[in-house]
Parts: sequence; C-alpha cells; structure tokens
Amino acid sequence: MISDELREQTNNFAKEIQALLNCTVASHVQIKAVALPARGDDRLFALGHLLDKSTMAAQRFRLKPRAPRVELWMDVSFQLQLDAEREHLMVKQSFFGVFGAEAAKHGLFHYDYERNKADGYPDAHLQVYGASELFSTLNDPRSDSGRSLAQLHFPVGGKRFRPCLEDVIEFLIVERLVEAREGYEKVLETGREKFRRKQLMAAMRRDRTTVEAFVDRYGIRDEAPA
Repeated sequence: MISDELREQTNNFAKEIQALLNCTVASHVQIKAVALPARGDDRLFALGHLLDKSTMAAQRFRLKPRAPRVELWMDVSFQLQLDAEREHLMVKQSFFGVFGAEAAKHGLFHYDYERNKADGYPDAHLQVYGASELFSTLNDPRSDSGRSLAQLHFPVGGKRFRPCLEDVIEFLIVERLVEAREGYEKVLETGREKFRRKQLMAAMRRDRTTVEAFVDRYGIRDEAPA
C-alpha cells in the first residue's frame, strides 16, 4: 500500500507543477499522479499531463510560439518517492523536453534527471538537437562514426544543483520562443526560490559536517543576510 504521506506530498506537488505551467506558458494542463507498481520497498508515483494509467506515459501539451504558424509542444514528467527517512518527497526521475510536434522523436532540447544513473552519464544532463561541424570532426571513426550532437549529455549541476522546471520555462520566454502570461516573473521566482531552499535543506541533511563547520565559523545570526 502506498503510504498516505507519499500520496499527499505527491498530490500537492502535482498541483504546484500544474499551476506553474498554466500561470506561465501553457493552458489547460492537467497534471495527474499515478502510483507505479511497487518493487519491494520502492514505492513510486508518476506525474505528467493527462498521464495514462495503462502505459504510464504523459501526454505533451501545446505552447504558444511567438513565431506564426509554428507548433511547439512540451513534455514534462516526474517519478517521485519518499527519501530514505520516509519523510521528504524526492525526485527519482524527471524529464523536460520541447518538440515541434505532439509525436516528434526529435525536437529542440530536453533536460533529463535520473538519480544514480547506471550507464556512466551524468545524473542530470541536457541534450540539444543540433548540428556542429566541429563535433563531427571530433568523433572517433572507429567507434563514434555518425554520432550526433543530440547524443551528447551536457552535465547540469548534478543531484542538488540541477536546473528546475522554472529555469526551463524562463529560458523559453526570455529567448523569445514562446508567449508568456502576464505576471509570469513572480510565479517563476516564487517557485524557483522554493525549489532551491528544498535542495539546500536536502544538501544540509546529507552533509552535517559542512553545516557544523558553517555554524562554528559564522554562528547563528538573526539578521537578514547581505
């Protein structure tokens, strides 16, 4: 049975992601949370737009490009579980991608995060669908012939300091790729600040020695930081 704590925190997170998207670059996004089949003590929830319970696949949703007569779709999904202490919600996997069609296999870019990724690539990475003549010349013809730029995994901050969904949304807006809703700046800043505080708290819980060293050096002060 999925713990009530996991279900409650997951549902709250789903509401936050849905509000973030609908208040910035999308309309009528419906983030659904579905329990995945349990494997031992690994209890997981999948999150995504109109998530299909049978396939556990999220649907893409439309963005509004600034360029006329162009389609743009976004793919956002998460897998969530509780941490080792069964107290805090933890992202096991996430995917943020932008594509030119609802079913396109290749698009503009995607950010992947997979905790403890087993294939040697960075847990958190960016892949860009593009071309580079220089990169083509760097491929080893004995083993990498035909490898594309999109197959490179650019590391982006690791487990704790990876980009959040707010960063990806902001990129699409400030680079003039999509239309944004009025007041999006406040929505993004509020969400990003919450994400960073959670990541900081998680880092502190896992590195008590550094926290103690900080307190020993600076003490606990009531005044606001400079």
